[in-house]
Amino acid sequence: MDLYDIELLVDLILSAPWIIFLMWIVFYLLPYVIEGYAIMCTGHKAKIDGDFMAFIPVARQLYQMKIADCPWWYIFFFGDWTFVAMGSLGLILYLIWMLTEMVSIIAVLTIVYFIANRVFTFFYYQKFYRSFGFNPNMAWLNILPVIGMIPVAGLVPKVFTYLIAFSNAIEHKDYVSPLDVDTPPYKKKNVSASTGVVVGIAGKYAGANFDMVDGSELILGRDPQSANIIFDQTASDISRRHCSIKFDGKANQYIVTDYSSTGTYLEGSIQIEKGQPKTLAKGTVIYLGGSKQNGFRLN
Repeated sequence: MDLYDIELLVDLILSAPWIIFLMWIVFYLLPYVIEGYAIMCTGHKAKIDGDFMAFIPVARQLYQMKIADCPWWYIFFFGDWTFVAMGSLGLILYLIWMLTEMVSIIAVLTIVYFIANRVFTFFYYQKFYRSFGFNPNMAWLNILPVIGMIPVAGLVPKVFTYLIAFSNAIEHKDYVSPLDVDTPPYKKKNVSASTGVVVGIAGKYAGANFDMVDGSELILGRDPQSANIIFDQTASDISRRHCSIKFDGKANQYIVTDYSSTGTYLEGSIQIEKGQPKTLAKGTVIYLGGSKQNGFRLN
């Protein structure tokens, strides 16, 4: 070996730590920071405070739990090879080994932990995807190891993490099933096409029309905090919260409940029992108070 070869060997040895450090930056630190930034952007969409948490071990997992609104202790059973998950498992197995030295118990607990890890990771991603408008069944992609030759458990979740983080088209909103969208070929479940209208026939609201759809409700009274059909404070026979009129579109009828001290009446001076919902057919006329100065027809 001549002097030139010795110099090359020395240079290689001296450069080795820098190569290792460079590889650590490229293959670990840089991906860790990029993923942390993506998680932080996802947290911004979910309006989660604590941006720094996305870049700190352990705190990152807590930050992710906040994004999906999951309990904090999920971090002990969450993800693939995370510091918290693997550290927890390793500590438990070490303590058991020190106490019992039974390999069979360690093997069983390892299997149990692996199953728990998959289950809670699945639960987390169900909530996570749902909270950004995706089908929660996509969570299966995060626990399946491979599909064909594609490493699903690692590659696919990261793609969706970056897509959710950086796409302006994806917002923090609850998932809506296509079956619940009121556009062809789908229609909302349990929604009736029947509509109604409450028509004022006497008093302050004579001639006024109040359109009703299934489940809509009118509260009549003098209190502007609780009523949406409001009467003057001088209307002595109208209580602060006099009665409610609710439309049942499925049955195509009304439900009237009286809360007043002066009564709600049907034609023929029949008083509705106070506090008891009364089912009334379309076309029925009701009056507020014994003076019957204010009346409405339930069409």
